[in-house]
Order: sequence, then structure tokens, then C-alpha cells
Amino acid sequence: MHRFPSRRAASLSATVLVSLVAAAPLSAQIPWQTVEPGFPRTAAERNGFTAHTRHLEMWDYLRTLRGATTEMRLGSYGQTREGRDLPYAIFSRPLVSEPWEAWELGRPIVVLSANVHGGERTFREGLLILMRDLATPGTEANALLDDVTVLVAPQINPDGFEASEGGQRGNAWGIDLNRDYVKLEHPSIAHLIENIVGAWRPHVFVDGHNGGSRPYNLNYQCPSHYDTMRALTLVCDEEIFPAIDAALAREGYRSWYYTRGNEEEWTVGGFEPRIGRNYVGFVNSIGILFEAPSQDPEHGARAGYLGYLTVLRYAAQNAQQVMDLVERARTETIAMGAEPRGEIAVRMEYAAEDYPVDYTIINGGRGGAPEDTVEVRGARLMKRPVATRLRPRPWAYILPRDAEDAVAMLLRHGITVERLDAPARLDVDAYTIAEVTYEQAYNHAAAVRIEVGEVRRLTADLLVGTYVVPTAQSLGRLVAHMLEPETDDNVIYWNTMDAWIPRPGGAPNGGGGPPLVPIYKLMSPAALQSSLVRGAP
Repeated sequence: MHRFPSRRAASLSATVLVSLVAAAPLSAQIPWQTVEPGFPRTAAERNGFTAHTRHLEMWDYLRTLRGATTEMRLGSYGQTREGRDLPYAIFSRPLVSEPWEAWELGRPIVVLSANVHGGERTFREGLLILMRDLATPGTEANALLDDVTVLVAPQINPDGFEASEGGQRGNAWGIDLNRDYVKLEHPSIAHLIENIVGAWRPHVFVDGHNGGSRPYNLNYQCPSHYDTMRALTLVCDEEIFPAIDAALAREGYRSWYYTRGNEEEWTVGGFEPRIGRNYVGFVNSIGILFEAPSQDPEHGARAGYLGYLTVLRYAAQNAQQVMDLVERARTETIAMGAEPRGEIAVRMEYAAEDYPVDYTIINGGRGGAPEDTVEVRGARLMKRPVATRLRPRPWAYILPRDAEDAVAMLLRHGITVERLDAPARLDVDAYTIAEVTYEQAYNHAAAVRIEVGEVRRLTADLLVGTYVVPTAQSLGRLVAHMLEPETDDNVIYWNTMDAWIPRPGGAPNGGGGPPLVPIYKLMSPAALQSSLVRGAP
């Protein structure tokens, strides 16, 4: 695979194509597929896109759609805090209903989702229409079902959607669900991870939002953390995103990276694992963010439709490549932990990619000021992840036997956790705590930041019931990030181990030296008498 040169060539050619097509105004008539008899229209289609399809209207549409096709299954993968059913649909030929059946087909599994932020609805409308085309014989979307299995979760946050006429970003508690992918504290995301991502183990996951920058109709981004396998992002940069650029350009639309730029550089979205697309990268799948900048609702829905459809087309046409890439990420993750090698980024930042890019920005427009469209050439793309602090990968992490809240958080992801059935004496690495600070983070009033001091090698006498979390597992990248105490989303930060953390002003370790982080690192393989933890610890 050619890396940066091919992405630059694709980017520049797409820019030229977009500029040629976008020179003419967008057509007032959007080429939605003809609706066959017996197939429904969404509420937004019926009202001319003057209002979005409400939650119960969506369910009526989905039930009617299910009654019109033999290539769709419909169900709920859980309920929200306010008791609303979370819909999902399966499209395949032959039709499947269980993950193992989909795996037996030997095809990519793609999850398409939207509306994790309650007020962000544009791409959801396009996704609902794409669901109809997936179910309708004779459409391009339906033809793809011979080569790909598709799951659709069209509304992750119906509570936020229905909170007001325009919806709200958070759920019923006002919590941003797109920051809950590591904590898994809220049922909408916990059910999504357990019953869709964890159960089906998709190769690709697409997440539709409203945001980004005009004049683009669709902004995109893939995993951007240093610790996800770089190839999962490169396949987006070099192949999937250029395909989206070309597909949108054919209808006069424009696409480019999320989020915004000036005349020197373009910056992208965050790298925290708690964000959906990054989390998907940590579990070794291709996670794609779609953002819908401000635009006419119907044209926005069409841009989202084309983006989702292009991802399906790419997965179908490159099925073996997609499956091999994801399998390589999973096996590489296990191998890195089995004979521990490599390092874990506990601090990182973005730097410029090593190729220049071209894009368009719009300046002005606020307070009645005129807008100025600027074509930027040869600028920096600030999205290359760079580690600023690294820690060695252990064979396993050791947690106290009463750290039940932390272990419960791990188990919600499907992470393998073991418990000692006999005492063990092991040489481990331990961090000293140099400083503890607190900060507000969503519904955590005092999330814990630990500054690590020195690393000590010590012999630990471990009691029966002590927890052991190996890194040689498919979710090993996530394990390392959740159990290294300096990362953005570790179990200490999210207040599951507060009982072990010294309070400011308290005597450290009873006055006998600096306290230790309550998570030890076992750096070499060890034969342990232990058993798997199932369910609640």
C-alpha cells in the first residue's frame, strides 16, 4: 500500500473534481431511488424535509419496511434511560440473525449508525432512506448484500432527540454519549458495545454526526490515537475517503476531514479513546466518523446517504482486504501481549502529516459580515499522532482483589479478567505517585489525574482473589489504555479506585515514603493458578 503520496494524489484529484462539479449549483431535484410499491417513505420525505423523523415515526417506518422485504431483520439491542427501545436492523443475503451466522458467510460486517448526539439528525435521515434501498430489490445498495453483511443502528440517543423540538446533545441526564465509550456508564452506549460491537465484532463502524466546516457537505475522520494500528487509519486516508470524495463530487457535493482550518493548517477532532471512532480503533476495527456541516436538510441527508453507501461499496469490492486488515490488527494485538513488546502512549499530541494538502475555508459571516471563500494550497494537515510519553507493555496488569468497580468497568467491554485461586509471589513493576489532582469530567466531579514518579521493581505477595488482566487478548490495546494510570481514560481517572488514592494533604503511605499506584505490572509471562471472571466480580 502506498501511503502518503497516494493520499496526496487522491486528495488533489478529488479537489479538482469537486471544484469542477461544485462550480454549478446543486440540483434542486435530489435523485433518491424510486420508492417501490409497498415500501414506506420516511416522515421527513413526506413533509419535504421541513421536519425530522421522530422516534416513534422511525419505528413505524422500520416496521413497515420489515414487512415489505425478506432481506431484513428488525429488533432492539436495549433500552435508554427513559425506556425507549434502541432499534437495529440486519440486512444480508442469505438473511442472518446471529453473529456466528454472519461470520460463517465470510464477508465483511459493517455497522452504520447515527444520532449519538440527540440534536444531530441530518445524516440519520439519509441513513433511514439507505435502509429502504438496502431492502429494495434492484437498487445498488441491495445488490451489495451478496458481498457484505450490514447492521444499522439509526438512532443511538433517542432520549436526547426527544428532549425538545430541536433535541439536545446529551442523553436524558445531559451526558455526552460520544464520550462514554470507555466508561460505559450509560445504557445506550453500554448496550451498543455489548450487543452490537462486542457481539458482532464488525470490521467497519460508521458514526454519523452534525458538525464540521462549510463549504463541505460531509467531513470525515478515522481513529487518530497513537496506540491504534496505523493501517486502520491509512486505509481510510488512502482509499475510503478518496472514494467518498469522488462519489459526492459526482453530485456536486464536497467532502474533507473533520474539523476546521485556517490559511496555514487544518486541525482534526480529538484522539481520546472515549470517542466512538477511536474506541472502534482500540477494539481493532475501522472506525469512521461522518459529520454533517450546516446545510439544507435534504442535501445533507443525500450527502450522508452517499457517504454511507460508499463505505458499503468499498467493503463489498475490497472484502478480503478489509477482513485481512482487521484480522491482522487483532492477531497483532494478541502477539504484542503474549511476549510483551512495544510501548504504550500515555501522553500524545498531533503533528503535521509529512505531505501538504489543499482545502477550502470560509471566513467571516458573523454579525452580518460578508463571507469570504478562500482556497488554501500547500497547508499542514495536523492529524499525525505523536507520543510524548511512553510506557512499556506488560504481560499482565495486577489489581487488588477488592477493586470490584474497576473490574466491572473492564468486564463491560468483554475484556478477559482472571482471579487468583492460590496465593502467588511475583516480581512486578510498580509506579510511585508523585502528585494527585482532580478535574471536572462530564458527570465526574473529581476525576483523578495521577502524576507518576519513579518505577520500582518489587516482590509482591498476592492474595487469593487478586485480579490478573492479561494483555495477550484481542482487546489488549484497550486493556493497556484502561490500566496505565497516566492515560486519558484509565480506571483510576474515572473514579473506580478512589479508595486507594491518597487525598491531598494526607500523609503518604503512613509517612513511609511515596504511595504506590494500586495497579502493578507483570512484565514477563508467569504460570498462575487462576480462573476466569464471568459476570459481575
